[in-house]
Amino acid sequence: MGLLRNILFGPIIKREEPEPLEGTRMDLFNSIIPAWEADTFGQQWMGDQRLAEKVWVTATCQDLNASQISAMPIKWFGPPGTDEPAWVSSPDPLQFPNGIGDALYAICDQIDGWGYSLQYVTDFYASGYARRFTVIPSSACTPRFDESGRREYKLGERILDPSRVVQIDRNPTTAAHGTSAIRAYAQRAYSLLAAGNKSLSVSTDAFPPGYLKSENRLTSDQADAAQESWMAKTSTRSGGVPVLGQGWDFKNSGINPSDMALLETQEWDARVLATAYGVPSVILNMALQGGLTYQNPVALMQMWWLTRLRTRSKRIMDALTAQLLPRGQWVSQDATDITIEGSQEAEDDPQLSQVAKASPAQQQPQLTAIGGGA
Repeated sequence: MGLLRNILFGPIIKREEPEPLEGTRMDLFNSIIPAWEADTFGQQWMGDQRLAEKVWVTATCQDLNASQISAMPIKWFGPPGTDEPAWVSSPDPLQFPNGIGDALYAICDQIDGWGYSLQYVTDFYASGYARRFTVIPSSACTPRFDESGRREYKLGERILDPSRVVQIDRNPTTAAHGTSAIRAYAQRAYSLLAAGNKSLSVSTDAFPPGYLKSENRLTSDQADAAQESWMAKTSTRSGGVPVLGQGWDFKNSGINPSDMALLETQEWDARVLATAYGVPSVILNMALQGGLTYQNPVALMQMWWLTRLRTRSKRIMDALTAQLLPRGQWVSQDATDITIEGSQEAEDDPQLSQVAKASPAQQQPQLTAIGGGA
């Protein structure tokens, strides 16, 4: 029976399972295939700061968010007779000589672009609390877990003291660090880049509006001569009507420049990317469509504050309070320019009133401030 089976069906080939690689517990599949899959399908869609810098929408949104946060003054609260820490107004005179505003801009820009921002305490008071800190470039230091499960911060060849590092994530999870705002929107960012390149081609006349057709068969030299003659006449006739000789006909290519520029696709991608940063599209000079229409600019700013800027500000102030200040002291940001004053200017606006009444800044800063650190 065994011989007959071999004749009819061929010999049975037994599949050998791959042995683990020497010195490891990984087989060939687990060590090579996932890396190939990531390189083939994953890397091109990974969105981070390097991609955000190339797209006008993401670069503008990061600048807008960072500018708004950095423009809000920080208020320090502490027991009477206690001096304000130097970092509240000037965290790093060498890196940020213009004060805390520039440091906050760098922090917000890194949070949106890389998903996290790292602050390193460079100087202490005699009490052991921070006097100065600086912002570490996120591109040069990526948090990771060491063998004991604690976060490790490696800057070049140097392992930083984790007790000196203040990490602020865009989306805090159980991972070692947060992710970029456009990580899930990378495909739309690449789409906008591709549509922009197509639009540039249209703008540079890569797609001609028409072509010349001859009744006679032309050689390559004759076609080049006809093209050069047409181009020379076009530059000298100053908009006059072209005149064609016998045997020639002008054919319209039927190409719509607006369609070829993919203007609607670009606008859609821009709106989607703006949502990744919580920036109202009208601020990017794109008209609002549908029901979410805010005629009053103050209402628009308050919507932006409530949906994105407020949460970002609180996360930063929470981190600085918890890790740089002793118990009984805290910091918060003053947003009265967006909330209280704007609400008083448009109290009778029914559209604005619903947003204004929900604003946390209707209360005193002391009531909404962040609790003291340990």
